[in-house]
Amino acid sequence: MSNASTRPPSKPTRQWRRPVIEEHIKPHPAPVAALFGAGAAIAFGLIATFAVVMAAWLIAAHGNESVNQVAAAGGIAWLGVQLVPITIGTQIIGLLPWGFIVLPIYLVWRSTEWALKSADPQTAKDYWSVAGILAGAYGLINAVLAFLASSPGLSANFFITALRTSGLAAIVAVACVLTYAPSRSVLLDQLPEPIRDGVKPGFATFMVLALAGAGLSTISLISHFKEVSAVAQVMAPQAYDGFFLLLLGIGYLPTAAVWSMSYLIGPGVVVGGSGVVSMYHANPGALPAFPLLSLLPNSAPSWAKFLILIPVATGIFLYLLLPRQQWQAQGDSPIEVVTNIIRPREFVSLASALAVTASCTLLAAVAASGSLGTQLLKFVGPQPLVLAAALTLILGLTACVLLLVPRLLLVLVHLWQHRSAATDESGN
Repeated sequence: MSNASTRPPSKPTRQWRRPVIEEHIKPHPAPVAALFGAGAAIAFGLIATFAVVMAAWLIAAHGNESVNQVAAAGGIAWLGVQLVPITIGTQIIGLLPWGFIVLPIYLVWRSTEWALKSADPQTAKDYWSVAGILAGAYGLINAVLAFLASSPGLSANFFITALRTSGLAAIVAVACVLTYAPSRSVLLDQLPEPIRDGVKPGFATFMVLALAGAGLSTISLISHFKEVSAVAQVMAPQAYDGFFLLLLGIGYLPTAAVWSMSYLIGPGVVVGGSGVVSMYHANPGALPAFPLLSLLPNSAPSWAKFLILIPVATGIFLYLLLPRQQWQAQGDSPIEVVTNIIRPREFVSLASALAVTASCTLLAAVAASGSLGTQLLKFVGPQPLVLAAALTLILGLTACVLLLVPRLLLVLVHLWQHRSAATDESGN
């Protein structure tokens, strides 16, 4: 039999799955299709936010604002839905109800699908060109909108708008493009296998922490229901005011979940730079009437410190998800046996998982923190870098202990069982 017949088959080259072209979609060059897609996403988003702002203006008590002013407010509201800080007078509002970000995500996703079907890309480069042009055009159009809709009383920064909205569109467009890739991501296939093995465990770990934070925020909402109801009655005495306040509360639910996740991990929530609410101590200071702030506890109960067991348990979960090499104590000399404990491949996968979890946590903390005004409200929420670092430390230590300590104990048993052989060799 020849060598060619015994040679294992080579890894097949992955091809991009081309979009299914629909007859009602006219073909356009990639730049034109991407530009149309970005414009359509913004247009539909503006219609939705303008409808809500106009309804609030018509139903609730209002002054002598013109329709043009309300339209400008709708444009600024659309930018706020995408986490662009809004300046009201002299106060910057950066802590926005990012639960509504599902609207621009959905619109950008569908617009990217349309642009891909219209441009009919043939190569991977063509796919990324559509995604890149769409994200850039999306950010630029939103920045122009910020410039046109801004006024002395209500405005958004041109450059921050371009940066944040284009970043959001880039993430969504890349995710959409990958749906046209093979079953395994063409991005992940380019990474070394040890790094690739840590990506899914990292995402799964973050999702478990997010669910734990959502559960704790629900418990906090139930326990502080009287305070939240009292604040809601003050802010929204009428039924229609209560409806719009309810919408605002729904938008802030993900923020409350991230705050609770930070509470579980340890750093807690910072209020104005001096006030801190964590499982170890609570000193929020005097806070204004706002439903979200009513969820913050005024004291740290004695049992709260045991909540740290939840992220520790999540570290155990991460350890169980990571692929581990079969290991047994072997070797004759103590140095050889101890050196065999550490397998670099396992630690590379662990580092990859920790990087993914920390990155997701960092982005969530950035979205769930910011300014609500001045003085005590100049910064409210978890500190993103501190939270990501604390989580990485807890998960990393937990996984390392589970990975190394059992092996170290087995090494000690192995050395004790082979002590006589080591003694004979030293005697000889």
